[in-house]
Amino acid sequence: MLVDPTQLLDDCERAWREAGEPPAGGREPAAAVRNALVLEALVAYRLLADHSDLPRDTVFARWPACVVHTVALAGGPELPRLVAEARARVLAARPDLGAHGAAPESAGEWSSAVHEAARSLGWTWRAPTAADVSAALPRSAAPPPELRLGPGAGSVLLTLPGEPDAGDWQLAADGEVFAVRSSYWTLPGPVRRVEATAPTGTTHVSAVVDPDTALLAFDAAGHRIPPDEFLPAAEICLLHAGTLQTEGADPGVVELPTPYGWNGWTLSRVSLTGVTRVRASAAVPGSWLDVAAGRPLGWEGGATLPWLTGHDGAPVWHHPPALRLPRRASAPDARLWQAEVRRPGHEEPLARHTGAPGALLDPWKDVPRPLLGLYEVLVHRVGSRRRRRLAAFLAEGVAAEPTAEWRLLAPHGGLAPARLTLGAGGPVTASAHVVAFTPYEIAKGLVLGDGVRRFAVEAYIPHSEVRLELSGRPQTWSIRPLDIDATDLAGESALTVRLPEQAVAVTPLLALVVEGTTLHTLRPERRTRTRKGDLRYSLAALADTVRDCVKAEIRLLVAGESIHVATVRTQPIAEDVVPDGGGLLLRGLRHPGELTARLYAVFAPWEQPLTATVDQSGRIALPSAWRSLGPLIVHLNAGAPTPAAPGWPRLRDRDTLVLRRSRWTSAADHGTGVRVSEYLAGHGALPRDADAIPYQWMVAARGRDLQACGARETAPAECRSALADAGPIALTGAADSALRSGELASVLAGSGLAALRIREVADPAAVRHVWRQAPLCALLLTAPLLPYLSGDLAYDAGELYPEEVELLDEVGQFLGGAAIALLAGHADPSGAVGRFGAQTRALDQLPELQQQAVWRSARIVPRGLLDPDTRADAAWQAFRARKDLQYHATREEFHDGLDAVAIFLDDGHPDLAQAFRGRDPGRLHGPGEAWMRVPHLSLGCALIARLAAAGDARAAGLERGLRHLWTPVTSHAPDLTAVDIALAECLVTAEAVHSTG
Repeated sequence: MLVDPTQLLDDCERAWREAGEPPAGGREPAAAVRNALVLEALVAYRLLADHSDLPRDTVFARWPACVVHTVALAGGPELPRLVAEARARVLAARPDLGAHGAAPESAGEWSSAVHEAARSLGWTWRAPTAADVSAALPRSAAPPPELRLGPGAGSVLLTLPGEPDAGDWQLAADGEVFAVRSSYWTLPGPVRRVEATAPTGTTHVSAVVDPDTALLAFDAAGHRIPPDEFLPAAEICLLHAGTLQTEGADPGVVELPTPYGWNGWTLSRVSLTGVTRVRASAAVPGSWLDVAAGRPLGWEGGATLPWLTGHDGAPVWHHPPALRLPRRASAPDARLWQAEVRRPGHEEPLARHTGAPGALLDPWKDVPRPLLGLYEVLVHRVGSRRRRRLAAFLAEGVAAEPTAEWRLLAPHGGLAPARLTLGAGGPVTASAHVVAFTPYEIAKGLVLGDGVRRFAVEAYIPHSEVRLELSGRPQTWSIRPLDIDATDLAGESALTVRLPEQAVAVTPLLALVVEGTTLHTLRPERRTRTRKGDLRYSLAALADTVRDCVKAEIRLLVAGESIHVATVRTQPIAEDVVPDGGGLLLRGLRHPGELTARLYAVFAPWEQPLTATVDQSGRIALPSAWRSLGPLIVHLNAGAPTPAAPGWPRLRDRDTLVLRRSRWTSAADHGTGVRVSEYLAGHGALPRDADAIPYQWMVAARGRDLQACGARETAPAECRSALADAGPIALTGAADSALRSGELASVLAGSGLAALRIREVADPAAVRHVWRQAPLCALLLTAPLLPYLSGDLAYDAGELYPEEVELLDEVGQFLGGAAIALLAGHADPSGAVGRFGAQTRALDQLPELQQQAVWRSARIVPRGLLDPDTRADAAWQAFRARKDLQYHATREEFHDGLDAVAIFLDDGHPDLAQAFRGRDPGRLHGPGEAWMRVPHLSLGCALIARLAAAGDARAAGLERGLRHLWTPVTSHAPDLTAVDIALAECLVTAEAVHSTG
């Protein structure tokens, strides 16, 4: 039976006016057809009004009760979809109504109109606001952060769910603290774990590197395979330290370029079909990872658009894939699997399917069309709570066609221009149909929509790029010519060029060109197991050639073209920096390409550095807030900034400039940071309240640099004194300082906090927080509980509170297995590491390149502070600072300090005396080797300090006498100081337990 739309609306208007306001949150399931017809009639009359050049809102004025009840019964979250579907049905029946470009329906316009309609009827009902709708949506807990490979496998990312504007995530990676606002964080290198605290306060702990396995596995889409699961018998990527060892079939290893920051590691693409188990050569012996026999969980079939990616490099599927349910060859097939399709963050599933192990499901069968945007599929065994989460970004029916499948480097910089043509079918639309890429554009943002939702994607065409390696550390990829300091060529430097595989049929050469003359050519290294188009050229052979040249070019000779890929310079990027109106100006600029600068405020060293672009004239524009911060440290960097969070700059770096004379104006507010800045500028006294403690830590740690740049001369000493006066509160406050363990150690030694006696752990919850942010300070706060790790019968761990047990669990995480052995009274398994002896003397005679090769393996795998690799890295830091340490080691009182420590330990501390003598370098071959005694003194001072902390009054007096010797040493070898403080604490605790027993 046909229904007259006008009669329908008039009847409903009369009935609903008599019924009054709609019930709050009430729906009428039995009247769903009527409501849909009313909504469709309202939309049709709005289109007719638009077609007849009448005001569209006359429909709302004529049938206000229909408008209010329809919106109420539709439900706030469903209104945009229902209106869009009604409009589509009307236009399908009457295409002529849309022939004149009728404006689309806006849910916001409907919500505004319903308020006016309700007011005209004298009703108090209101349409749900966006906040109400958001609160009404059934949502699940936000998914935890996920580890995955970044775009092009060039980095390792930690995805941070939620909206980027929701606030900062607080990340703690092995004791280093970072604040991140974007939706993902690039790991600066291998870490054992990352603790991520969301803006809402929820904390997630993500295990990254297990030192026992030294291997991370990622599936074909770049998602991390959980470390507690078998590896799938499929093609995956393995990030590993050392070489791969396998059993079973040949895995067909193809080495890919190392991700940013993961120097010493290898990224390999392998096929594990037929492989039974795999391990990394750097892993603990016997640490094999098994490969699952049978079918792994994952996507099968479907097709992705290689020219479109999600925001974190996720593939975009234009033909949705099927889902293969997991099946183990040896597992019974009785228990079924269930797959639920959802939108991320929503609890209500869009579809639910059940299948037998190994079955191939179409998870999208019952999902409302069009399939557009990010979906997640939760897979679990029926009756089990443990779920696996798979994500897929779908764009069904979208097509893309580029003018070139690979963009080559242009001869004078950048890439060859290209275009990408997009097509979409059905209701899916794209914000642009043609995307043009200029020479310096590698990706462009697009928005795909279906009339209700909008999703951001990136258009991207694979391209050539170059990457520099310095001292074995891979830098970021670049499409611009690189800037190389000639002094870096003497080290382990290399240049990698990425080309399409078909371009290397004739081997491209790398040429060093000076004033148009080719002086040297290089051939790529023969690396048969790497991707064919990635060519690596060692640059060490060019060091002597460019020594007398002011500037030289490195050009790639390929396919008849000479492409400029790098510039080598023998002079600093710039000579000086001066104020220039509202910014800064670099004088003597010698860098012709892209240049960025990081700026650090001397009077506010706790502020995040400002990253700014340097224009071609050498000018750096400053935001208004930075124009009155006083002296600035300017660190110049050729090329784009690296994704890793920057650390404090080295003033001795020739590309680090200091603007000492710069206007400083006190801020209007009077927060703690402002008061400390005023103090550093020479105005007022040092704040000493609890809120000032994190600032005092930072000034004390970086005081020498701040003094050199114009800060108050007495600031470091006064801050150390204030921290000493604060006592245990200072150790707790270190958690908010964002300093590394080495920086903390130098302040602990100089302030005397390393000798602070802690009698009990009064607040375990507060100390647990410190373990995440400042683990070295947390170790000292946990010292009263360390005897319970000794295994001695006098210290029964069963008598501890659960919170205290949690603190002790952190000790092994931070210090490593060597600490547990030491606390149990065993001999130091790595006692020889850190001692400068005959081997160090031989190392001192080697060229810099060979010295780096000896120490290259240190800390490739992140381990505990007292494990051998970490100790070796700390010793290498001290070795590199030997010229500075030599000055302090030649002082007469230095030798007197060593004698005083030896006499004290020999008098009643035989085990400690033996550990101290183990650092003795032996007989020196002349006064020029005095620096080799520095590790000896460092451990001695640490032992005396921890004895003082244990209550030894004589040790406390000696510690105060040694402090002036220990403090300057810690500034040059901070990591060695951190190792020695932790080592001394373990040795002193073990001695106390032994004497008690």
